[in-house]
Amino acid sequence: MVFSILLVFIYTFLTFLVIKKVFHGDPFYLLIYILFFLPFYSFFQLLVFKTSDSIVLLNFIRYSKDIVIFSSFVVFIFGSKSSFFLNQYKLSSLDKWIIYFTLIVSIYALLPIGEVGLWIKLIYAKNLFFIPIIYFLGRNTDFDSNRFRFIKKTLSILFIIAFVVASIEYFFGIHLQSILGYSNYNLIVNDTLPTGNFDLSWTFERSADHKRFASFFSNPLEYSASLLLFMTIPVFHLLHNQRNKLMNLIWILLIIISFYFAYSRASIISAFLIVVSALLITKNFKILFYCFVLFLIGLFVLYYNTSEDTLYFILDTFTFKESSTVGHLLEWIQALIAIVENPFGLGLALSGNASVVDQSIKVGGENQFLIYGVQMGVLSIIIYSIILYKSITISLRVYFKSNGFKRELGFISGLVKLGLLIPLFTANAELYLFISIFSWFLIGQSQKIISELKYQ
Repeated sequence: MVFSILLVFIYTFLTFLVIKKVFHGDPFYLLIYILFFLPFYSFFQLLVFKTSDSIVLLNFIRYSKDIVIFSSFVVFIFGSKSSFFLNQYKLSSLDKWIIYFTLIVSIYALLPIGEVGLWIKLIYAKNLFFIPIIYFLGRNTDFDSNRFRFIKKTLSILFIIAFVVASIEYFFGIHLQSILGYSNYNLIVNDTLPTGNFDLSWTFERSADHKRFASFFSNPLEYSASLLLFMTIPVFHLLHNQRNKLMNLIWILLIIISFYFAYSRASIISAFLIVVSALLITKNFKILFYCFVLFLIGLFVLYYNTSEDTLYFILDTFTFKESSTVGHLLEWIQALIAIVENPFGLGLALSGNASVVDQSIKVGGENQFLIYGVQMGVLSIIIYSIILYKSITISLRVYFKSNGFKRELGFISGLVKLGLLIPLFTANAELYLFISIFSWFLIGQSQKIISELKYQ
């Protein structure tokens, strides 16, 4: 108990320092909070609850994130010297679409639509509001090369720690979450019984005898989605920097091994998509051809040297015969039927895997687009899709039209959002707090850069 109180005290002190800096008008310190806390958000909760059994301490950690983000936004709107109302920039097309998304979420949160009560809808809407809040904070943050270098170093350290933890998990064959009492936490806090063959949840396994590891992230899917972000940095330097090519290749190799630990098929395919897209936008067609040849050779070697179980697993995945993909398909069909029957939506908190969603009445949940469609209708799917399209294209415009760190920032933000498209089709991926919030911050910064280029 003493250890938990000490840990929470240190966290509170550091969080107070971040809020103080943000209140003085620099949202960059919110990004520091995102980098240093959100990757460990689940791990921190498990550790505190394991050592204290205190719901009070646990709730303080859970809601402190909301206090930091929402208070930062309030300061951004009303309190800073360069507040939202004093800024002279015109709203861009992306700004407007994100405002439209915020309005539709607000309408469905406040109006008596759906089976759940107002309080549950407001809690659910709170997480949806993270998208516009973080975007506009990123839109209003000043970056320079030193700050961007600090971000990259922090991401590198995060990846190394995650890789070491996942490697230990893999070699000893035990989940960190099992040590920290994940099942007991879910049972007491979320009233959820453990599932799967390892007394955690189904997401921690790919078959009855094969584990998937999450390192210190909340689950293997969030870990693998975060690897897409980590991968864009060495890919950029490999294609643009003649120095340290061996180091960048080693970095990519470690990321490939990490994908094996987490074993998310959606993120693995996304990693290929990122590499191919990077080669296309940098016009490295010769390297792309060599990669294609190596890919064919790899398929040939895999076909003739792997076990029958692995081959059937791959084939069943693409033919929707494997149990996990069948589950995805059934959830998609259920959601599509609901959208056709209710094109204006059923109401918030009635689809997906968020903690406030009652699983006994929820409809669908394995596709971010369909989740929004079930809850807020076809219009929300259209708006969300346009936001993603514009986010990617604006980031790539930053890459093509900028120099220095801004060019790299546009490359990373654009390819991360592009890579996250496939996880969005197969999961409630906006729940992956770290990668979701961090990527929206970068999109806001990309919009800031492209707007400045227009005025220049």
